[in-house]
Amino acid sequence: MRAARRMLAHELRALASLAYWVTGRRHGVGHGMVALPYHAGGGLTMWMFLFGVVLEGVALELWLGWPILTVLHVYFVLSMLGMIAAARTRPHVVGEHEVRLRHGAAFDLRIPRELIVAARAGARIHQSGHITVDGDRLELVVDSRTNLTLELSQPVMLIRPLGRTGQARQIRLFADDPREFLRALSIPAPPARHGGEGRERT
Repeated sequence: MRAARRMLAHELRALASLAYWVTGRRHGVGHGMVALPYHAGGGLTMWMFLFGVVLEGVALELWLGWPILTVLHVYFVLSMLGMIAAARTRPHVVGEHEVRLRHGAAFDLRIPRELIVAARAGARIHQSGHITVDGDRLELVVDSRTNLTLELSQPVMLIRPLGRTGQARQIRLFADDPREFLRALSIPAPPARHGGEGRERT
């Protein structure tokens, strides 16, 4: 039941994100805060998947003509649009006192800024899922990639999408502009690496 409630809450947050998207607003971005998007990496994939779903639904409707299929198809399309909207309207946020890391409507983690002792840019390719915890490392993956690593002075508690808890002292995440993320944290970016250095697979 707990997982079902969290899935329903996720669906409602995603659908609510459509209103933010239509009105050009962003969730949880207040005055003086820096919004850092992360949707560019997976945006094309989501749109291509949505296009395929629409075509499939139209084909089934023309073939079978079942009203229930039409209702389910419309809901699924709205759900997909909600996921796309959530990725755009719920960015990472750097504020004066905390950093908020998000993954659409599925994940939201607040970290006090004073706990972040180091941050660095560096591209990695991942074979794991979108939101994973390995020991004390959290990975927020977009389109199989991360490009930032945050090191914390002590672990922070987190809640995974289906309700399981965990903790993380190292966080790998993706941002459209990792150097802008570092500037917002006031942590100097390291010199750019050349060639294939710094690219890892996990």
